[in-house]
Amino acid sequence: MPKKPTKAQIKKERSPKKIKKVLKQKGYPGGKLPKGKELHHEPPLAEGGETTPKKTRVMKKKKHKELHAKRRKKGRV
Repeated sequence: MPKKPTKAQIKKERSPKKIKKVLKQKGYPGGKLPKGKELHHEPPLAEGGETTPKKTRVMKKKKHKELHAKRRKKGRV
């Protein structure tokens, strides 16, 4: 089982600079998402996920909120 990341590691992965770079690589000019969209990490940062183009996806805020609500319900936060 992989080791749980530290708060510092999670903070590093949430760095605005890093997120902006990944969004540019995903085709979002200026590194900004359109209104109503969010970046989702798979696997989640708390489970060792990373901010890379292959390990993130862009989704609607509503869908993102629902996805995390289901994870909480299952005890997988």
